[in-house]
Amino acid sequence: MQSAKLHFSVQDMFRLPYAQKSFEVVIASNALHIVPHPEKALREIRRVLKDDGVLIAPTFTHAGNLVSGKAKAFFMSMAGFPLHSRWTSEEHLRFPRQNGWAVQKSAVLKASFPLTYAECTKSEGPDVVL
Repeated sequence: MQSAKLHFSVQDMFRLPYAQKSFEVVIASNALHIVPHPEKALREIRRVLKDDGVLIAPTFTHAGNLVSGKAKAFFMSMAGFPLHSRWTSEEHLRFPRQNGWAVQKSAVLKASFPLTYAECTKSEGPDVVL
């Protein structure tokens, strides 16, 4: 099935090769915690997302986990997935709010790798740091 409205692309999240306000949805799946400066990635995503667009950012949340979770995070790092940010679910949901986003929906999935789902829109609140 093909669609003129669907576009999949893998790009450098710090230098997206797209015009401002190009997208209705940006998905950054399990990416924010493995980059050294996730706030810069959020700024670039904000640039290419339309004003009424949605950022979907599910992220592994390891911090505060038991020993088994820390061991899994260690092995992920050894497998080539460095963890620059180790967030709890609360910290992960606070992070976009502090960087110009309003979290519209969220969920915590308890599994062998805990995951926190965040669905965000652009915000202009007092916590915005752009």
